[in-house]
Amino acid sequence: MNINRLGFWSAILSLIFAMGYAVAQLLSWLNILQHPHELFWLFLPSLFLAPAFMVLIACLHYAANGHEKIWTAIAISFGVIYCAFATMNYFTQLTVIVPALIRREINETYPLAFKHGSFMFAIDCLGYFFMSLSSLFAAFAFRKKYKNLYTWMLINGLLILIFIAAYFNPFFYFIGSVWIVTFSLSMIYAARLFHNNSQTVKT
Repeated sequence: MNINRLGFWSAILSLIFAMGYAVAQLLSWLNILQHPHELFWLFLPSLFLAPAFMVLIACLHYAANGHEKIWTAIAISFGVIYCAFATMNYFTQLTVIVPALIRREINETYPLAFKHGSFMFAIDCLGYFFMSLSSLFAAFAFRKKYKNLYTWMLINGLLILIFIAAYFNPFFYFIGSVWIVTFSLSMIYAARLFHNNSQTVKT
C-alpha cells in the first residue's frame, strides 16, 4: 500500500470514527443511550480514532514538501502523545471500568471512573490538547499549497484553548463539540489531498 492510499484511508477512517463518537454523544444527550451503557459507545470509536489519526499524521509528513517537514515532524511527536493517552484511557474504560459500572461493582466515585474532574477526565483533556497541538503544527506544512487543509487543521488546532478550559469548567467541554466540525473538515480535505496526489502519480 503506497503513502497516498494509506493516507486517504486513514483520513476516511478518522472521519468515520469521529462521526461515530458524535452520533453516540448526540444519542447520549437525548437520553436514548442510558448511563453507563452510553460510555461504551462513546469510548469505542474514540479508541480506534487515536491510531487512525496517528497514521494520518505520519502520512502527512511524507506528503509535505521537504522544507516543510519540520512542522509535520513536530506534529508526529504530539500525535504520539495523544495516541498513547487516548488508547490507555479508552481501553481501560472499555475493558475494566464500564463493565464494572454496568455490573454495579463500582460507582462514579471509583478513582478511575470517567467523569468531570476525575483523573481519567484530565487524561482525556490532555490527550485532546496534544491532538490539537498535532493538528496545529501539521497545518503549517500546507499553508502555501493546500489552503483548505491548512485552514481547517489550523482552526482544529486552535481548539487547544477550549480543551485546557474544559477541565476546569464543563461548559467548555460542550463548546468543544465544535471539534466534530473542524476535525471532520480537516479529514475530508486531507483525504482529498491524498486522492489528488494519487491521481497525479497515475497521470
